[in-house]
Amino acid sequence: MIKRTRMQLTIRNAVVLSIILISLNAFVFFVMKDMLFSQIDKSLTGVSNKLTVAGVSARTTSPALPSLQAKQTVIFQVGQMNRPVFQLFWTEDNKPIQLPASGMFGEKDLNRLQPDNFGEHPETVKLGDQYYRVFNGSDESSAPVLYSRVNGQLQVGIKQQLLTNISAEVSMLRRLQMILLLGGFIGLLVAVAAGYYLANRALIPIRNSMEKQQQFVSDASHELRTPLSVIQAHAELLLRHPDHTIEQDSKHISMVLQETRRLGKLVSGLLTLARSDSNQLELDRKLIHMERIVQDGISKMTMLAEVKDIILRGEVESPILLQADEERLHQLLMVLMDNAVKYTPEGGVIRVACHKLAHTVYLEVEDTGVGIPPEHLPHIFDRFYRGDKARTRQEGGTGLGLAIAKWIVERHGGKIRIESKPAVGTRVLVTLPAG
Repeated sequence: MIKRTRMQLTIRNAVVLSIILISLNAFVFFVMKDMLFSQIDKSLTGVSNKLTVAGVSARTTSPALPSLQAKQTVIFQVGQMNRPVFQLFWTEDNKPIQLPASGMFGEKDLNRLQPDNFGEHPETVKLGDQYYRVFNGSDESSAPVLYSRVNGQLQVGIKQQLLTNISAEVSMLRRLQMILLLGGFIGLLVAVAAGYYLANRALIPIRNSMEKQQQFVSDASHELRTPLSVIQAHAELLLRHPDHTIEQDSKHISMVLQETRRLGKLVSGLLTLARSDSNQLELDRKLIHMERIVQDGISKMTMLAEVKDIILRGEVESPILLQADEERLHQLLMVLMDNAVKYTPEGGVIRVACHKLAHTVYLEVEDTGVGIPPEHLPHIFDRFYRGDKARTRQEGGTGLGLAIAKWIVERHGGKIRIESKPAVGTRVLVTLPAG
């Protein structure tokens, strides 16, 4: 799936970059072409408006294609260059009566140059191996008139045509086109490479998410399989002795109940995290008394702490009001206190403090327990992560408590931080916005 997605993203990115590159190259080419030809066209139209010709005598060598030995050429300036422009005059029935030079254009060229083949704007035509810019000149009412005798008959040229050689410009445009094509091909390769790079960058979060999801499913399967295996084993032992009393098999029954409770707790945690990942869990925010939640939690954990001969101290200010989900904050407090009781040895001390400073509520749970090794601290909020797996399972942990605690804190817009030293203890500090 990742490979197919990467290929699709690479193709899409390459296509987009290629379209941009092709558009840019086309823009450069047509702008350059327009700049070159617009200057020539402007000069041609200017020359056409200024030229006047009259009373030119001539002779012809061919009745069908009359021509003049005399040349009529005008020099005009384009930018910093002087450029010759040639005049042609045509009769009303499209016969040339003056040519720029003897033999310059053949019969085929003259047929292509007939004024009816061109519109009112200058156009480019190829004659032989040369390129010309052709302009039909002014309209007949205002065009210069050429009088010429051909075979003793007076010919009147009423259609003026101007030509100038643009082979150098066409050659330059072709070189530019080749450069742009070569650059476009190299750019296409770069676009494919860039598309592949961008696709890989875009897939990093997706790949990480899928890896986490696969790891989550794998860990969840393992965690669910363990209590189910224990329940199945003790249930089979019970079936082997159907004549035993409950008192005789109380050990097996107690283990089944213990694993059932653990399984229910695990499923509940998994459901909470699954809903949080899909944003299906909404907080029921309302104005609550944080001190009441902390005092209630301390009351519930006092008996459990006394069983282990642990001193549980509470330092709670009153009142502490904030907008929050009461049930979720109670769950957060129980997770933190439960961990503290589990990992604090007999005779230890647990301190639970809560106070408000300005617009921030501080919740602190500190113990004198076994502590957490430094190498485990970066991973303690990962799902199913347990530093001492054997001890955690013995204590009934699921590896989801701190992950859920972090989600609760972050959904309330707060932060959670853990400081710990092995054989010294652990301190958990939670900050929540009061607003």
